[in-house]
Amino acid sequence: MLRRIGKRVGVYKPVASGCRKVDGVLVADDAIALWEAAGRPQTLDNVCPQRFLEPLAPPEAAAAEGKQVDGDLLRGGADCWNDNVDVLIVEGAGGLLSPLANGILNIDLVQQFDSTLIIVAANRLGAIHQTLATCAAAAHHGAQPRGIILCDTTGHPDASASTNADQISSYSDVPVLGSVPFGGNEEDVAFIEKLFS
Repeated sequence: MLRRIGKRVGVYKPVASGCRKVDGVLVADDAIALWEAAGRPQTLDNVCPQRFLEPLAPPEAAAAEGKQVDGDLLRGGADCWNDNVDVLIVEGAGGLLSPLANGILNIDLVQQFDSTLIIVAANRLGAIHQTLATCAAAAHHGAQPRGIILCDTTGHPDASASTNADQISSYSDVPVLGSVPFGGNEEDVAFIEKLFS
């Protein structure tokens, strides 16, 4: 959607674990999805410079390979996008309180960027707690989310999907910006334009 409204979009996933090996190269499927959606800007190494095989928290996945996640590179790896994009989307790994490197949580990285924090949650049973807890964690760490986006990740929404947004709104002052159905189209995500215009 951002590309369609004329924005130059960069995408960055600082670290990924649970990657798969293809011809001897570790591939992060999330990074590929971001890269494809953004129109394949730069290289996959620029999208996700640190990748590990084991499906563990990144510090543990790195340790399983006898390595460490480079804490400085988590933020510094985004510098290659600085002058080349209008919008840089940074996707974390796990929730706000998930570790990215030894002593570094996602929320710590959020605070290193001059950024707008958007909470994206799967629109299914459990979304209310997950989203409210994430907003509370953000506030506790001094980060105020701009909004919440709920998305159907399966194409088979459960009964809670039609009520989650209202329930979240009744308990949080962080606005629910919209809901995106599985395979959503431009009309479904038109609210994105308002965020970046």
